[in-house]
Amino acid sequence: MNLGFYSYLSATVAYGFFAFLLLFSWRASLQGKLLVVVTFISAAWAALAASIATEGTDLIEAYKTFEILRYIAWYVFLIKLFDTTMALGDGYRKFVSWSLPLSVGFASLLLIDELIGFLGQPVLGLIGHIFLALIGLAILEQIYRNTAVRHRWAIKYLFIGAGGIFAFDFYFYADTLLFRGVDQELWEARGIIHLIAVPVLAMASARNKSWSLNVFVSRDIVLSTTAILGGGIYLMVMAGAGYYIREYGGNWGRAAQVIFFTLATVLLAAVLFSSQLRAQVKVFLGKHFYKNKYDYRLEWLHLTEKLSDKTQDDDRYMLALEALANTVEARAGMLWLRDDQSGYINTASWNIGRLKKKISSDAPLIHFFEDKGFIINIEEIKSHIDEYDNLELPEWIAEIECPWLIIPLFGSGLLIGFAILANPLVKRSINWEDRDLLITAAKQVTSYLMVLMTSDALAEARQFEVFSRLSAYMVHDLKNISAELELVARNANKHISNPDFIEDAFETVDHAAGDINKLLQQLRNRRAMTEKKVIVDLAELVQKVIESKQQQLPQPSLKIECSTCIVTAEKDRLANVLTHLISNAQQATAEDGSVEVTLTKKDSIQIIEIKDNGIGMDDDFVRKRLFKPFDTTKGNAGMGIGVYESREFVRLLGGDIYVKSEPGQGTTFSLHIPSRSDGSEHVPANA
Repeated sequence: MNLGFYSYLSATVAYGFFAFLLLFSWRASLQGKLLVVVTFISAAWAALAASIATEGTDLIEAYKTFEILRYIAWYVFLIKLFDTTMALGDGYRKFVSWSLPLSVGFASLLLIDELIGFLGQPVLGLIGHIFLALIGLAILEQIYRNTAVRHRWAIKYLFIGAGGIFAFDFYFYADTLLFRGVDQELWEARGIIHLIAVPVLAMASARNKSWSLNVFVSRDIVLSTTAILGGGIYLMVMAGAGYYIREYGGNWGRAAQVIFFTLATVLLAAVLFSSQLRAQVKVFLGKHFYKNKYDYRLEWLHLTEKLSDKTQDDDRYMLALEALANTVEARAGMLWLRDDQSGYINTASWNIGRLKKKISSDAPLIHFFEDKGFIINIEEIKSHIDEYDNLELPEWIAEIECPWLIIPLFGSGLLIGFAILANPLVKRSINWEDRDLLITAAKQVTSYLMVLMTSDALAEARQFEVFSRLSAYMVHDLKNISAELELVARNANKHISNPDFIEDAFETVDHAAGDINKLLQQLRNRRAMTEKKVIVDLAELVQKVIESKQQQLPQPSLKIECSTCIVTAEKDRLANVLTHLISNAQQATAEDGSVEVTLTKKDSIQIIEIKDNGIGMDDDFVRKRLFKPFDTTKGNAGMGIGVYESREFVRLLGGDIYVKSEPGQGTTFSLHIPSRSDGSEHVPANA
């Protein structure tokens, strides 16, 4: 058998077929056209080598000429790959400016020598061919080194294919130079090396769209071809093993060979007719040797754009369902989501009637999704019942017109629901790529749905929070009113005959009735909480608050260090703030302690200091808990909103509250309130 002829003939066919495919890319980039030239010249060179292998000695000169032309074509193609990176710096331009003429010039010099023989020394020609291979390897090394790591996956097969060709050429010519003659076996194997390199170069071309257009080859044809080639290689290996058994098996050699080959054939048939294996091979080929069925960038943009559309609250769930259905051109669908009772209800429907049913979390369909997480193709479930663990779909599925797919929706590891897609634009089966796209889209839609569900729950929680906060404020005010009335009741027996006490008691009751009326107004209209701001004399107001707290120990004292202390505020609310802070100081201080209230003025700021020598607070408590609403150290006796409400009110006036405190040393509250005069009516503190 003439191995050289068949090896180079195979390389010729491979290069020719590759060049034929690349012909479709003549309108592509310059690199794509140069790769076509490389493959055509390589095909011609391999054809000449095949002819030489059949004693075609008259073609040796043409063979040597195309040998060098092949190198020149490779140099130009590889160096032109730097065009896309020349904009990154002058180093690339300098490399291209000297490497292209130098490499092509050297190869052209050898080409001229082949034509006219001016060197006259075959040894120099061999050395020149060694350098041709080294130049090719050097160019590949530069390309690899200057390619970003994230882009090397696309071009790595070029390094493998072209690098293998140049490396073998270097070895071949170095061996020829060393032994002063061509090794026939190496020369024959050279065609096999090129045959192996062609599919590798084709993979590099497929990964770099700028080299070629989208050349489509049927996946079924590739699958069948792969099966035939794999089977052929398998039979060749088994035949070799059978030959070995026959030669060294003694008397049983012939029988053992027949038995072995028969078993090998049966095994091959069992493997080739395995539908599961064929499906796995088809998926493998589709994933690794073909362009994607979908443009995932566009699919992702369309899905994101659809989910970001502004729509009414009631339509948001239907919008998510429609976005998922559009991914695979379904024209109807239903969305089922988990409710508070651990069941699943039909939350939204699109182009289909809504079902008033509830699916239990113990239903077989739910268990299947939780165990497998598979997308269910309703049309295939009967023919592939083993793949679905004998799952029986619920009867209500039959009520849906043209049901197609059931897609589980998982969020945070839990099944939050599922979508049923129906009425596809084109009835078709779904492959692994459709499933991958649907799973990816389902994850995005699930994230969107979880945001919607969380937003709905948060809105409901906020409504309860508003109600709870309003209730807490009201309870806090009622507690203060109750304390005033309780104080009157407790002292009634003692001072019932004192006219001044009777007058104060009626005034307290009247004040409590007014506060209760305000609370009732707040219930009717939230805006009623804000009363009219008036000009308030702080000296009069603080004095009145101090007098109201004299019956509780320790009795607060007052020091006024400003001549005019006027602010614009809601008088009653400011009085409530002062009353609350003074009460807190009294509760935190022993009966024999002291509570001092000082009123001063600094520039345009009125400062009210409430200082006690009570138990005090540490910095951590002041920073983290003091002004935190609904956080109290009084147990059931407190609401934890008095200090918070006081600070918020002072801040509404444009001021703030500052606290200095040390455990065991006491606490000082400083209310800084700016002076304002907006023409409001002056109301005395005793009005």
